[in-house]
Amino acid sequence: MAKLLTLVTYQAEWGGLHENVAFAVRASIRAGHTIDVACPPSRLTDHLLALGAGVIDLLPSATSEELDPLLRERGYDLIHAHPFRSREIGLQLAAAWDTPFMATFHGAYLDAVSTWHERAALIAAVSPAVAENLVQRGGVSSHKIALIRNGVEDDLFERPITPLTERLRRGRADIVVLARMDKDKQALVESVVPTALMLAEEFPQLEWRLRIVGSGSAVGDFREHLRERLEVAPNISTDWMGWVNSHETSRVLSRAVLAFASGRGAAQALALGTPVVAAGSQGVVGLQEGENLQLGYWGNFGGQRSETPPHNTEIAKRVIELLRDPKAWHAKSVRGRQSIIAGTSQSSVDAAYLSAVQLALEHG
Repeated sequence: MAKLLTLVTYQAEWGGLHENVAFAVRASIRAGHTIDVACPPSRLTDHLLALGAGVIDLLPSATSEELDPLLRERGYDLIHAHPFRSREIGLQLAAAWDTPFMATFHGAYLDAVSTWHERAALIAAVSPAVAENLVQRGGVSSHKIALIRNGVEDDLFERPITPLTERLRRGRADIVVLARMDKDKQALVESVVPTALMLAEEFPQLEWRLRIVGSGSAVGDFREHLRERLEVAPNISTDWMGWVNSHETSRVLSRAVLAFASGRGAAQALALGTPVVAAGSQGVVGLQEGENLQLGYWGNFGGQRSETPPHNTEIAKRVIELLRDPKAWHAKSVRGRQSIIAGTSQSSVDAAYLSAVQLALEHG
């Protein structure tokens, strides 16, 4: 078994990047590898320690020269880095130690990959859209890219889908907004407004509750934006939950009639049979069904550029149709779940990740 070093930097308290690292660490340890993670002090640190990983503080001012004497004697077999500063340090350490290097890309940014991809043993992409971008704009050879999606726990696909009538049983309808609340999620937050207002008007007998799962640097601005836009509807309330654990997120999603999310959050909603509007840092994809679902799945549910305006009303019209027909709503939920299980169940993602690690380790 190998000794692995993962490097990752971030500013957000939590998000898809943190979850990606945590699941990869868990898969590594279960496979018998030893793994250390160099990352900024955060809530991720405690999570990694609980999994059995070693944790090294990686401060924003850190340099490879400072880390080299601290880490060299540990004798890593592979360095795995995520973009930006952690990737820069990882490449420098890999060159100094003559150690294989792999990197993971999560979105549309290229991180100057054209200048260093030949030094990497393997590059992972979280979606086909990211992989295509790396080839077409970054000059990376396609054979060097491994698709390792963001996954969700296998058991979510096995749970019975809560019927729509049960989700509405108490006269309350939940809409879950699952997102890191930073400025790049503006389109996601704005897309919620027209749909929520139209649903509240179409179904005035229901108490509509927005449950906001997530936080970030722009949470204050988003809170004020939603308050101003939604105050015209007396049957809409907002519950700001902040970050909650994965178990609680699944519980909240399984009771909702609709979700707005990107990346792993959107996949989690689909796995639980909750219709989802995919919207992320690159724009609004729309309600995940038919071709829209193909587009969303291809681009990690909001990680690819979209021309759909955030204030689109067609989303609400389609959701209204489904809410008026519980059988159609359920059928849509089943198809959404089935469409992503093969590539998004965590066991399949773990297998892809461990295969990529092995290929990188064997790089000559």
